[in-house]
Amino acid sequence: MSGATTTRPRAEAPSTTRRVTAPWVVLLLARVVSVLCVITLAAVAAFDTQAARFTEGQAPAVFTARLDGRLTGDYTDVIGVAHNAGDDLHAATRAVAYGADAIEIDVRAVDGKLYASHDAPVPLLEDLVFHGPSLQDAWAVARLDEGVLLHLKQGSGRYLTELQSFLQARALRRTIVQTKDHATLRTLRRTAPAVQRLLLIFTAKELAALRADKRLQATIDGVSVRERLLSASAQAWLERRGLLTFAWVVNDEARMNQLVARGIDGIITDRLDIMRLLGRGPGAVRQ
Repeated sequence: MSGATTTRPRAEAPSTTRRVTAPWVVLLLARVVSVLCVITLAAVAAFDTQAARFTEGQAPAVFTARLDGRLTGDYTDVIGVAHNAGDDLHAATRAVAYGADAIEIDVRAVDGKLYASHDAPVPLLEDLVFHGPSLQDAWAVARLDEGVLLHLKQGSGRYLTELQSFLQARALRRTIVQTKDHATLRTLRRTAPAVQRLLLIFTAKELAALRADKRLQATIDGVSVRERLLSASAQAWLERRGLLTFAWVVNDEARMNQLVARGIDGIITDRLDIMRLLGRGPGAVRQ
């Protein structure tokens, strides 16, 4: 063979583009992730109340204002109810300290357990993101008062069975439930006769329907009605029918005085100072 030399293929130099691009891609992705994290944190900070409504079922907190010193009236026979306070243990504790006659608790079933929750948790993610107070914990605070008002947010047979079992194991001097579901009210009349049953009324149409339905009137002990629907004539009619009347949400002192002067039975309010004015009078547990 001739003495020709064999030339080995020369290894290609690493691609400069590949060396330079990879770190820049990583850096870019890292910055994108960082920006997204900042945006997420900002959104949570800006909308923490809304987020809490899905993770804890919280409602707006109770608050304090200064009462008009010129207020005059007989408030002793009016039940002062802390609006939605039972959905937040801190708010419930404050309401008790201010002397509210009763704590309102919104009751929902989540994954087979009863919770104090104004809003429904995120569907299908309840067990992952929901951590509101249990009904048992809310009740433990509410029982420091004379009574409790349970706002029933559901009405299935299983839900009512769980609620009935819960109530049978506990007792307060006054337990009130409110719901707009007629079937639930009929069931509770049979299964929990000691509990006072209020029909929730949101609209003028619903109030008119009650006035036309004598059977429904006989099923309930009273109504829990949006305060703007309570004209003098409507309130007088409810009194003539022997129906307890609770008004919500009353945060205005002049409106409170007007309703009290007409003989309202209960005021549901966000204001701690109004709770103090109404709370724990001689007629606080009037049946």
